[in-house]
Amino acid sequence: MSKVLIEEQSDQGMAKRIINHSGLSVGQLVTKHGSGNIDKLIPKLSRTTASNPWVVFRDSDTRCPVELREQLTKSTTVNPAFLLRIVHPMTEGWLMADPQSFSQYFKITAKKVPVDTELLPHAKHSLLALCKKSRSRDIRGDIVRPDGSTGPLYVSRINEFAENYWDIATAAQNSPSLNRALVRLAELRSFLMNQ
Repeated sequence: MSKVLIEEQSDQGMAKRIINHSGLSVGQLVTKHGSGNIDKLIPKLSRTTASNPWVVFRDSDTRCPVELREQLTKSTTVNPAFLLRIVHPMTEGWLMADPQSFSQYFKITAKKVPVDTELLPHAKHSLLALCKKSRSRDIRGDIVRPDGSTGPLYVSRINEFAENYWDIATAAQNSPSLNRALVRLAELRSFLMNQ
């Protein structure tokens, strides 16, 4: 059972789904409201023990995920009970990497969903722009306001999609950073099972 740290409430569905998909379970899900708040905790969490494993999901926000990870963990020793995964570029990009399920749920033409979501300058803005043109009035009203900002049910809709409709295996084929996260989570599961 792992404790999981995420940036925003809209990351909850993604985090739960990936952890469960990897054969792990979520013991506690902590939301810290922003990458800066997560970054401050990484040195402490990286010293955790096998009896208290932590998984941290942090958006790259278009920065190179490899360089960002090195910067955030440079002063810490490798700890198999601690896993920092850089979501590149952000959760919305990982969700859109399954274009078929995404287009069906959000009532968007599949060919309009970006092919390589890791190249998006701002995946959340791209998702909002797509949903603004959804064939569903409910999706448009729930997800995005007329001015392009997040709608009143953005968090619940994103989490519902992630938990119930998102095909992680398909998304991982289209998102290298998601695929790497699944590999590392499998390693964490193996480590914890052998303790």
